[in-house]
Amino acid sequence: MAQCKQSAPEFIQNAFSPHIAVLCSADAEVLCKKNNLTFAQLIQPFCRLGTEVHIRDPNNAPHTVHSLRIKVCDMSSTPPQQADVRKMLNDAVSGAQLQTGEAGRCNVKSVGSYDLQLHESTPWFEAYRECFLDVITPSDHEYLSHCLACAFVVSSSNTDPIAIFNSLTGQQLQQQQQFPNKVPRWFCPGILNYYVLLHDVVEGEQARAEAIYQSMKSTFKPHCCHLLQINSRSLQTVENMKSETSLPDPWSQFLPQPQEIQPPNPHKPRYFITWEGVEYDYLQSQDEDSLFPSHLSEGDLTHGQNLDSSSIMEGSIETGLEATETKVSESTSTSDLMMDHPLAFTAPVSLHEDADVCREGDGTAAANGYQDSKSSLSPSELREKAKLRAHGICLTSSDMDRLKIFMHEFVVRALIPWAEHQMRIFNDQLTSRKGLHRSFFSATKKWFGSNKPAGPVQANQNTSVVYTSEAPELQLRRLADLAFLFQMYDFAYHTYHTAKRDFNNDHAWLHFAGALEMASVSIFMLGSASQRQYPHHYMESAITTYLTSCRNIQYATRATLVSTEALKCRGMFHEAAMQFLKMTSEDTDLVSALFLEQAAHCYINMKSPMVRKYAFHMILAGHRFNKSGQRKHSLRAYSQALQIFKGKQWKLSEDHIHFTIGRQSFNLKQLENATSAFKHLLMGESKQPAAQQGAYIREYLFVYKQQLALDAGESCSYGRLPELPMPNLDVGAIKVLLGAHSSRQETVRKTPASGIWFDHDEEHNSKWQSLEERLVLSANNGVMPVAFRPTLRCFTNKTENKFSPATFVGEPIIVEVEVENPLLVTLVLSDIMLLWSFLPGIAGTDKPQLISNEVSTGVKNNLADEIIQTTVVKEVVLEGHQRKPIHLTLVPRQPGELRVVGLAYNLGTSSQNASAGLSGSNNTAKGGYMGSIYVRGKQRLEVQGPRLNITSEDKTQKNYGPDRRLDLVVLEEMPILEVNFCDFPDSLLCGEVHCIEIEITNSGRSPLHRLKVTSSDPTFFTFGSGRDLPKYPYVYQMKSVDRLDTSAVESSICDTNSRNTVVNIPLPNAVLKPGEVVSVPLWLRGNDIGGVHEVDFLFYYEPVNIQSKVRHRILQHKAVVKTVESLSVRATVTKPSTCVTRNQGQELNSCIISCELENLSQVQVQCPHIQELQITQVSCASPRWMVESLSISDQEGLRVGSRETLQLTLKGKKADSTAAEEFLFTEVPFDIQQISSVKTPCCDFFFHSVVHRKCKDPSKSDTPVPRRHHRPPPDFSRLNRALEINLTLIFLWKAFVAQENGQMKILVGQHHVHIDKVNTVATSYPFIMSNNNVPPLKFMRDLEPQTKSQPSLEVTTKLISFSFVHDQTVQHNFSKGICVVPVTLKLQNQSETAVDILVDTSKSSDRLGSTHAESTMLPMSYHTSQPMNSSFRWVGQTLARLSLGPGAGQHVTLRAAFCHPGIYNLNNLAVFVTYSDDMSQMISQKHSTPSIITLNTTSL
Repeated sequence: MAQCKQSAPEFIQNAFSPHIAVLCSADAEVLCKKNNLTFAQLIQPFCRLGTEVHIRDPNNAPHTVHSLRIKVCDMSSTPPQQADVRKMLNDAVSGAQLQTGEAGRCNVKSVGSYDLQLHESTPWFEAYRECFLDVITPSDHEYLSHCLACAFVVSSSNTDPIAIFNSLTGQQLQQQQQFPNKVPRWFCPGILNYYVLLHDVVEGEQARAEAIYQSMKSTFKPHCCHLLQINSRSLQTVENMKSETSLPDPWSQFLPQPQEIQPPNPHKPRYFITWEGVEYDYLQSQDEDSLFPSHLSEGDLTHGQNLDSSSIMEGSIETGLEATETKVSESTSTSDLMMDHPLAFTAPVSLHEDADVCREGDGTAAANGYQDSKSSLSPSELREKAKLRAHGICLTSSDMDRLKIFMHEFVVRALIPWAEHQMRIFNDQLTSRKGLHRSFFSATKKWFGSNKPAGPVQANQNTSVVYTSEAPELQLRRLADLAFLFQMYDFAYHTYHTAKRDFNNDHAWLHFAGALEMASVSIFMLGSASQRQYPHHYMESAITTYLTSCRNIQYATRATLVSTEALKCRGMFHEAAMQFLKMTSEDTDLVSALFLEQAAHCYINMKSPMVRKYAFHMILAGHRFNKSGQRKHSLRAYSQALQIFKGKQWKLSEDHIHFTIGRQSFNLKQLENATSAFKHLLMGESKQPAAQQGAYIREYLFVYKQQLALDAGESCSYGRLPELPMPNLDVGAIKVLLGAHSSRQETVRKTPASGIWFDHDEEHNSKWQSLEERLVLSANNGVMPVAFRPTLRCFTNKTENKFSPATFVGEPIIVEVEVENPLLVTLVLSDIMLLWSFLPGIAGTDKPQLISNEVSTGVKNNLADEIIQTTVVKEVVLEGHQRKPIHLTLVPRQPGELRVVGLAYNLGTSSQNASAGLSGSNNTAKGGYMGSIYVRGKQRLEVQGPRLNITSEDKTQKNYGPDRRLDLVVLEEMPILEVNFCDFPDSLLCGEVHCIEIEITNSGRSPLHRLKVTSSDPTFFTFGSGRDLPKYPYVYQMKSVDRLDTSAVESSICDTNSRNTVVNIPLPNAVLKPGEVVSVPLWLRGNDIGGVHEVDFLFYYEPVNIQSKVRHRILQHKAVVKTVESLSVRATVTKPSTCVTRNQGQELNSCIISCELENLSQVQVQCPHIQELQITQVSCASPRWMVESLSISDQEGLRVGSRETLQLTLKGKKADSTAAEEFLFTEVPFDIQQISSVKTPCCDFFFHSVVHRKCKDPSKSDTPVPRRHHRPPPDFSRLNRALEINLTLIFLWKAFVAQENGQMKILVGQHHVHIDKVNTVATSYPFIMSNNNVPPLKFMRDLEPQTKSQPSLEVTTKLISFSFVHDQTVQHNFSKGICVVPVTLKLQNQSETAVDILVDTSKSSDRLGSTHAESTMLPMSYHTSQPMNSSFRWVGQTLARLSLGPGAGQHVTLRAAFCHPGIYNLNNLAVFVTYSDDMSQMISQKHSTPSIITLNTTSL
């Protein structure tokens, strides 16, 4: 808590000190004026005794008086009027500010989570308290401030000093008797008269002075006379003295500060704002209320509200400084606005008008050093004025010692003996009257009136009883007061206590309250010597009585000042705070402000500090300080409260505090503090309404503009830009893009390569990285360079930014900054540009100089712009809570190191274009001017890297890695590749082949070579291969024949090694020079699945002259193509059954291909649709198979209508063996023109589909799957040949598409159907079988498999094929017996591995086939022989064992016996096969084709 300079006992002792009056003759005053002092002022510094004195009470008990202080008043002085008193109190508070050293010296008090900085003292409160006690009017109910003695002072130079003494004595006596209510008041009729002869040592005669003094002692009492010699230094000597030898001035602390007389100002001062060519005069702005709203805008209390002082009694002092009498009510008219907020500002004017008010009418302005320049004085005049203000200039140290001796002798020889004598008189009078019984006296005095005459009650007493001056009750009070003044506190307490009872019985409430007050103070002053506790309830009752019964505010205020000091000394801070709050009211702003502040300090110093109450009462104190015109104290109080409210999410309270601090700081010309306060209003999430936020931003802009103008005026050149609080910048979301997005506008025919933009998804970076790695491997012969680093063009918070991005001279650097308006009002940003620093990369020994574009005199610095070309965004408008990206571009012109450090812009609330239009018109409204305010500033762009979490130190501390996305390295020029796609289609049919042309341009200044391209979808495009390419815009290459037989088979062999996912784009002379353009045809094929597809292209190229570490560059393009369903193809391959009539092995070399073609398109009205599809050719690509038509007739014109299906059957034949890496192409045309399948683009798309299929299906890939064990996996490829086909059908077609305008358009395309196995359905579109029977998830150890690897069950059950050869119909006479029919079983090995076969006619394949699949793998011994319930039996040989080589066949002769005629299925035996040497493992073969025989009976 703020500590007072005096302790509580010292303060009370000084507050209640003996008073004496001084009456001087004119010649004595002349002697004192040589020292610029009156006699009362001359002796004031020596009125405190430095030694102890002793006094006896009426009981003759001695008492010691410590540090007795005497208060001196001049009888000739005029008491101040009420207005003067108010000004004295106000000046005492405003002039008592914290000194420079004290302002920074604070006590740090930790309370919970708060660390509060509290001032050590409150000198303004002590100054007010001292001034208040000095000017308080004496009252008749007490005698503490009544004068005990009167000192008469006459000069020794007077012709008749004795007569003058008598005259002065008569004058005093006349004033005491005739004007008892005139100040000063007198203690009793027989006061002490003390006579002082004042002698001038230099000018007077010492002998005459001694003679007069002796005459005085004989005329008056010797102990009441004194000869005082002064002025031992002449005025001439003073003139010749140097200022260094002058004595200290002990009188300055007791004298009021001299008031500067300001010359009258004939006109009202104007406040000019030289800003954008506008001269702002506040006299013309009478309607500024709209600029600062009234709700919570702190501004609806008018200046003209006068306080009602009718409750204050006549003659009493108004203890508060009324706001309306010291503020600027004379210059403002009374307003009828309502106060919408309890802490609203007292002035509804804006800061611009407040600037004048503060300069003209603020009571604190002069004290704070803000003076009018017209009143300034010259140095010589100041020196003269300093001499005139010097005090005691004619006094020497001996004279000061004489003054001390004078005061000591006056107290010891005159005042104390007089006090002892008076106390004995009062005591004897009271004792003599105690003969009457108190009860009888009390009962009769109300009937006989005793010594209390009847009469009207004085207005200032507020009591029903009026005592005469000689009443026993008042005599008792005089005795108590006299004892208290001379520190006899125990005697005083008992006397006060006795008087209290009498006053209470008489209902003399004012006297009663005074007795209570002094009884309580007497107990406190006794301290540890008293056995009683401090009766604070006495003081509570006294204060309440003063306020309610007596309506005497000044004595209630004095009692509060004394009581609170006593309570604080006893540690009763809560009670002290309650007493301070009890004295606050709406009538006295200054007193309420001081008491609220002291109550706040009491709350913070309690045993359990109440922090929020401290802050709340400091806010109230600041508000009342503001109403009383004490702006500095208001600012200080709000600043103290801000420590508690700051950062506690009490946004509205915090906003009010910041707004008030800003307003008060501006009024006190503290523009930097005002700017900081208004800046806080705009930071964070504001909960204010839009109108209030608009007022905040306008206030901030105006104040900040003034500060910048002031700073610019003080400095000779522009400095660095100041930082602005808004809009909010999401620094972490800053994106940096290297290179231009698209330099050319997209036209109808040309589509430029898109590159990368800020909407690029960082999750796709891995995809682009894999494409780049594919290109780098291709360029380096399959070897990845050690220093390879993936190329990034867009750097965000999701990319790895530990390396500085590398850019090149002449290429743009685009920075995206996300800005957000946190307010509800519109913000306008104009002239937005990036701030950067650049370190040129100049070779040499001298260190290059750092260049920056921040320090400049305009928006653009011409010199800096030659090094780094900086674009300026003219204007960006941000609506309330809007988030918007801003794209800013830098183009480096020379190599070096570039760092983006900030964002510079003009901040305003309206468009500059609109403001310019407004200023050009005749509209001079102030609102339009205010709307045009803007300031230029910056915000720093400092990106924080990702938090590290690697080491234990990183995990325990907050360590962050580097993020260098804004630290760029500028390298030498590089070639720049531009690619334009001509006639790129927006949509394609599924499988449609479309030819376009691409233009390749080198827009850089150096040549490039080794141009390559790859794509995320290899099946989408091809550049063609070979020299014979179809001319653009033709799609396919035809065979050069006039007429082809559709039944003929055309075969071609094509090598697969030339097909790769990376395509080299041919360039003339293998180099593309700067500015050169090359056109290349490109074929596209629509995806087999309908929908929207994204295809990524990545172009790779290298500079011819490599001058940096960057050895290659890339260009990205993302194409979006919509595909529409067209044709669907389903195909199945079956092998013919084994037949005796066929040649040996013929069933191994042929197959039947069944195709189902469906037109999926649907006719739509007024929309493009396929009317008809025509199959022009079917080609087969396979290493071993060829295809031919089964029909011998001309099949020209195979057409499929909308939603129609076509069945097509082809025959496949195995060709002669070819190389494993070669494909055999055969063609079956259905059109007059035959397309060459082995040329671009037909074969290219086929091979792309093969490669894509292998990538999608790892089982088709040639890359071995890594295994954990070291043993090579068993090879079952020879067994798999039993089902493998491995052929691809290429369906070439034409589509007749009806367009919207009714015209017909012919499109061509191709579909691929890859067939791997027999009896399996293959489709032209990707089809993945989903496994619905998912086994439950099991967690088990990953052990080495114990069983041997087995081939697929589908393969092992179809290793051989067999068929039955027998008569279809047999005639037999069953009456003669059973019929035995010979049957030949033909077996064919379909695999390329030798197998062992077991034919068992005793087991049924159907029955075995119905068992679990695993039963076919059991040993033969497991199956027991059971009788067959069948109508026929195999007879003869029932078990045959044989072996077949790869692809071999063999016949087995069997016999079947029938008992009855009928139709029988002979496929009723089991064939087991094993491919290993273990004969116990036999696998049952599947053969579902029935073999039917019919037996008829005959009578013969």
